[in-house]
Amino acid sequence: MANAWVTPLFYFSTLISSIGSLSFNLCMIAFMLKAGFHLGEATMILGLQRLIPAIIVGIWGHITDLLPPRLTVVVVEIVAAILSAALLYLWNGSSTPYLVFAGIAVLRSALVNFQTGSRVKITKLISESGYESNAKHAIWYNKATQGATLFAGVIAACLIKYSSFETAIIFDALTFVLNGVIIYLLPIQDQQNPDQQKAQWHQKFSDLFKFNPVAAKLDILLAVAMMGTVAFQARVAGVDQSWAALFSASYGVAVWTAGFAERSRLRQIASSPFWILLGISYLLIGFFGGANWLSVLFFFAKDLGYWLILHRISGHIQTDTPTERIGGVTSARMTLMVVILSLGEVLVGAWASQVPLWVEGVLRFLIVLSVGIFLWAKRTQQQQVDQNERAVF
Repeated sequence: MANAWVTPLFYFSTLISSIGSLSFNLCMIAFMLKAGFHLGEATMILGLQRLIPAIIVGIWGHITDLLPPRLTVVVVEIVAAILSAALLYLWNGSSTPYLVFAGIAVLRSALVNFQTGSRVKITKLISESGYESNAKHAIWYNKATQGATLFAGVIAACLIKYSSFETAIIFDALTFVLNGVIIYLLPIQDQQNPDQQKAQWHQKFSDLFKFNPVAAKLDILLAVAMMGTVAFQARVAGVDQSWAALFSASYGVAVWTAGFAERSRLRQIASSPFWILLGISYLLIGFFGGANWLSVLFFFAKDLGYWLILHRISGHIQTDTPTERIGGVTSARMTLMVVILSLGEVLVGAWASQVPLWVEGVLRFLIVLSVGIFLWAKRTQQQQVDQNERAVF
């Protein structure tokens, strides 16, 4: 890229937009509970905000390979800001028209998720060829999107304690506008792929498992282990939902910490210990979790293990996927991941009153531990970084 400032500014603007969206979701659950809605009603919106967009992206996500990525992001961000204004108009505490509010929230989420392929395509365009550069950009993209939880958690905690849901909605809308303006001004090539018009909607799923099948399978298993993350945080926090925001902030710290760690000698270590760390953390949360700082530490350990694995998976997938297929593969990956995660939000919210927390912790521990043991048992040959200096599974 000719301009050295383009890359950091792109990730900064993406970070800003992500902070707004994530803080909105945290505040939505907290303020809906304050207004008298049930946890299941709040997590239902959260789940549908992921499930419905995942279906849409699963069918039409490959279209992002046909569209100019920069312009797509700009248009989506501005429309999302307009829909945020509609949410602001509809919100009226316990008198809020639930179905209409949920419908607008889901529609907005569908648009935002649709342009994920365009965002990832931009990261591919500004990176160099080879694992080193692609892995670096994949990690920075994760930091800018999911690492935003560090800042979103702190902001949401302040809004929940000292302000209102209306303020959270306005803040979210402003971040959409700011990101749209910045992306519009960046000199990023709007590359299009007219040859992709011949691809069928299901081609992206086979592409996902074609370019790196091991990474794709581990991606799904990891999503199963993390399903229902936000509802799980809300459940552990209990009546004081400001702790759920702190758990999310810890999640963001883990994203950044894991990103820097994965760029060090740590990538020479196989992934199995990180799976085991993830599982043990779930076990500790299940038995000792609550609205306290010890739980924040447990959540950090859990999310650190998760992101050490996911950064690695993302680097492999981005490196092995051709630029002309990256939008479709990203949408396929996101669809599978979001379907699993969103179903988890609904399930965790639904069984919270019947299933003890320690039972859920044990179940999650057993799932993750089985994957970690399997990977450890299968790694009998590759013990060091390979000739391409890739991180190992």
